Amino acid sequence: MNEEELLPTQTEGYQVDAIAALSSHPLVLKEGITYRLKIRFKQVVLIFSWILIYLTFSLYHDLISGLKYLHQVKRKGIPVDRVEEMLGSYGPSETPYDKRFLPEEAPAGLLARGKYNVKSKFVDDDGIIHLEWSWVMEIKKDWS
Repeated sequence: MNEEELLPTQTEGYQVDAIAALSSHPLVLKEGITYRLKIRFKQVVLIFSWILIYLTFSLYHDLISGLKYLHQVKRKGIPVDRVEEMLGSYGPSETPYDKRFLPEEAPAGLLARGKYNVKSKFVDDDGIIHLEWSWVMEIKKDWS
């Protein structure tokens, strides 16, 4: 799989104060598609695309030590996946930091189709939650 296969075909942007809208506006993935999570630290904007999922936020004036990205995926209230990625320690910077996760494959098959509720957050070594939000991912047979 090369990088061009992972480029987004459509993008939707969200301001951080509009994160609540993410839970009512599902990210649609075609079953069995390979997708990748990418996080960019700089601006306070969330961008979701069909194949790449980007997250962008700012660091102001402080060093963040041991920053982790966590998310838990549930279907009908039952946990089906959990991601915990250590991002590292970061200080304020004019240039954005990028973190790309390994590609993942969306579930496939009749039983896998449907809506998945995802709770995501950024936590540091001190247990401080820097950003937390919920969103919905919907697995469909086709992109429509």
